[in-house]
Amino acid sequence: MDIILVGLLGFIFALILHELTHLLVITYYKIPFKAIIITKWSAFGFLVDNEAYLDSNKILTLLHFSPLIWCFVILLNPGNFFLLMFPLVNIFGGVGDIYYYFRLLPLTNEERIEWAKKSDDSILKTIIWKKDF
Repeated sequence: MDIILVGLLGFIFALILHELTHLLVITYYKIPFKAIIITKWSAFGFLVDNEAYLDSNKILTLLHFSPLIWCFVILLNPGNFFLLMFPLVNIFGGVGDIYYYFRLLPLTNEERIEWAKKSDDSILKTIIWKKDF
């Protein structure tokens, strides 16, 4: 198979698994989500009820760092270009997750909720597609 097609398939599959890992944490901790969205900058993701989880550092950590587990897929076969996409997508895609985590961590619960609402408002301006729940 052509290397570009293999890389593209790996990229798409890694991106989907990254977001599904976020969804797994969201559903496990019963965090209500408002919508699935596609934006100009962050591909696709979920809008959730920020007040339901921002007071828990455990959930905050799992939500932001659990997709990084996909970086270890490259260890199955380090020479495989398809598997190389998993660490690339999850490291570069995880930069935003890590930024939000460390931005929220030192704040009080009220400040976290206020900052998350402002962040959601800025994300809403870049939405291409949205499916409300």
